[in-house]
Amino acid sequence: MYIFQPDRYLLKQQVKKYSHYIKGKVLDVGAGKFSRYRSLFACDKYIKMDVEKSNNIDVLGSAENIPFDNETFDSIVCTQVFEHLKVPNKAAREIHRVLKKDGYCLITVPQINELHEEPNDYFRYTNFGIAEIFQRNGFQLIKCDQRGGFFTAISQMQIRYLIDKFDLYKKSLISRIFSKLARLYGGLMIWLDKIDQSKANKKHALGWLFIFKK
Repeated sequence: MYIFQPDRYLLKQQVKKYSHYIKGKVLDVGAGKFSRYRSLFACDKYIKMDVEKSNNIDVLGSAENIPFDNETFDSIVCTQVFEHLKVPNKAAREIHRVLKKDGYCLITVPQINELHEEPNDYFRYTNFGIAEIFQRNGFQLIKCDQRGGFFTAISQMQIRYLIDKFDLYKKSLISRIFSKLARLYGGLMIWLDKIDQSKANKKHALGWLFIFKK
């Protein structure tokens, strides 16, 4: 069941915007149970890896111990995974190892998020934090793109609170009505972020997208 959330909407737009970096043989690290972004990439082969088995997964494996040889992939995608890793530095090192020279990786992380997938929820990141981890492990920073601002951060927290408070994913009729209202409200807040280009607004972020090159 789908319920509109500003963060998920903006995240998909963000991944689509930078999808042209992802080519050739691709590994999706932490792909999860649903292929949310696979259709956005034009690539030769797309392998989905996760720690939990599901119908969506091709290979079982952890970001901190990727079960492939050195320089196997042309590109790597890793969306909303690093907050769940106990040793993110090790994962960055593993991504560097299995990526070919001059290959790109697309990484997204949250800066603001509710607790989820407990107890395996460990970190939230600023743009400086992830850049430091990846550059320390031999990557060159190509792009850093902020997702959301002050207004979308507020609306995301409010919408997510109501989803969890009233367990809306289990109430199909109510959730459909709520999703329409959330889309109107969230859309307004996304628009407010677009017109407010102040430094004050930019201090708040839902999260970040990074493109790194080996």
